[in-house]
Amino acid sequence: MKIWKQSCLLVAAALIAGTVSAFVHPLRPPWREVEDPAESRWRIDLSRAQALMGEGPVVWIDARPRSAHEAGAIPGSLLLNPEEWGELMFEHQIALQEAFERPVIVYCDGEDCSRSAEIAGRLRELLGLDPVYVLEGDWRELGMGGPVP
Repeated sequence: MKIWKQSCLLVAAALIAGTVSAFVHPLRPPWREVEDPAESRWRIDLSRAQALMGEGPVVWIDARPRSAHEAGAIPGSLLLNPEEWGELMFEHQIALQEAFERPVIVYCDGEDCSRSAEIAGRLRELLGLDPVYVLEGDWRELGMGGPVP
């Protein structure tokens, strides 16, 4: 019985020491999920996107469904979404070849949209485009949207 008490006392002391260390140690591990630096380098906010547009032409890719694109989009943007990937790649092949000389920014409806990250990843991996950024924020705040003719 004495061994059990000693074992429990040692385990309790270790738990207390570990808990205290987890909160006050200067080299404690982060308690939140850390974003992968390889992915975060491809994210671009609205101000950086505007600065990039000021440096020269930018290729805009709309990753939203066709109905959303037709309701309003950045003028001159290419519709390229996961649902119609094959058909749209064929349709925009000449414009995508010209994109090798320009930065590409992919957008959809705000920060919660994962479609733009998916399309940007495909453009980097399958076509070898670089750089291909994902716009953080609402593209409408750029003040360049309108219905697609």
